[in-house]
Amino acid sequence: MPSFVKSRTGERRELLREANRARNRREDRRAIALYRRLLLEDPHQVEVALRAAPLLASEGEGFEAWQLFRMAATELGRARRHDAALAVLHDACRFVPHEYDAWRMCAELEIRIGRVQAAYDTLLEGAHVFDRPHTSAQAIRLLTRARSLEEGDPAVALDLARLYARTGLSEDALSLLALFVPNVSGRTLRRVRGLQWRITLSFYHAWGWLRALAQELRGDDTPPPPVRPRMPAAPARDGAHEGSALPDVACEPELPA
Repeated sequence: MPSFVKSRTGERRELLREANRARNRREDRRAIALYRRLLLEDPHQVEVALRAAPLLASEGEGFEAWQLFRMAATELGRARRHDAALAVLHDACRFVPHEYDAWRMCAELEIRIGRVQAAYDTLLEGAHVFDRPHTSAQAIRLLTRARSLEEGDPAVALDLARLYARTGLSEDALSLLALFVPNVSGRTLRRVRGLQWRITLSFYHAWGWLRALAQELRGDDTPPPPVRPRMPAAPARDGAHEGSALPDVACEPELPA
């Protein structure tokens, strides 16, 4: 190895030791400056990136911290060190929780290596972080991905419908809620009916909420039959008896926009 290469390698090692000493002494700004010098020479140093990223996050440099976490996870993934890459992404979710891609990439890697339940939990936790008016779109995407893994969870459907309603997607919210009405009971049914009522302000859904409340108070866990409004009498036809009526409709009326 040429002498100048040895010299440069020695300088980098000394610089890394100095940065680590500053980090251990809680001299965060100095440590960050030294780590940045090392990364400027070689942007793919995973060890350096993982030491610098938490410090950057603590100093309010969340975006730069996320870029380092992402680079490290990508490099470890390319080396097929999936557990190490996943650990990095979990750290990213902890240190820079408002980076949407940290949650998305973490969940997708968990799915890829067969940890579907862990991915489901990650998506729900991330959606909770983004459950704010200005980040509802990110929460919707995370919950939608969670529902693709487990469609039958009414709690996720309720959260997703609430976010749809918040962002003006009332039709999507009502369609999603209508899927759960025949299959839930008790408190869950009351919550579904209550959200339908809040979205539409209709008497029909108010009455549905009252019926669900009465069922819950009775302790009846059997889902009630849907409300079946009577249709007006059909006009008389040839060969038909006047005054005959159409049969009851066994489905809910069209939901208002």
